[in-house]
Amino acid sequence: MKLPPRAAFAALALAFALAGCSSAPQSLYGKYFQIARQAWSAQFGDQRITRAQAAAISYASMGFRINGGRQQIIVLATDSGGEMVWTAASRIVLATRNGRLWRSVGLPHDLGNTTAPGTLPPPAQAMTAPFRSVRQMDFPDAGLYGVTLTCSAVLRGRVSISILGATIPTARVDESCRASGTAWSFTDSFWIDPQTGMVWEANLHVHPSGQTLQTQILRPPG
Repeated sequence: MKLPPRAAFAALALAFALAGCSSAPQSLYGKYFQIARQAWSAQFGDQRITRAQAAAISYASMGFRINGGRQQIIVLATDSGGEMVWTAASRIVLATRNGRLWRSVGLPHDLGNTTAPGTLPPPAQAMTAPFRSVRQMDFPDAGLYGVTLTCSAVLRGRVSISILGATIPTARVDESCRASGTAWSFTDSFWIDPQTGMVWEANLHVHPSGQTLQTQILRPPG
């Protein structure tokens, strides 16, 4: 029996997470799960992951916030074909491509899937010249499938950001999108390494409900 895309993604992500846990030192994963529980235990306030907490995990990791809430931590389970799958002890799974959210499991409102005709340019391409792109998204909980997003990306300038107390020079790119058949329009922002094109930080609009996701790379892959 063929699983629906959302269920297949959840099963695959869980398999990656379990495989990683079985091969990694138990002490490190013990620290990871302890940090994740602490991040989820805060009920209020603008709690951020600390340098010590991030340093306790010797794997690529990312901080994220849902709707501007407390910062939580998630680790990279696999990086394949440009798609990074991140998993957390809270059972949230995020798949990203070039800093954009591609699909998710465990958010209040999930992005079921993303497809794009041809190759979707990375946000970093706007550092050379503005560009337009098109992609389709599925939002199962809203009964919306194949929603077409038409987007325009433009470089806004150079700016330094702070991550875990370190100052990082970046280029900010804004990507403005409009969804067909809905009143949904938004602008995502990406803070990009000018040398490598890696997205250090992003403010993303991921669902027509208005749900937002902020991501911040704490320990880069590789």
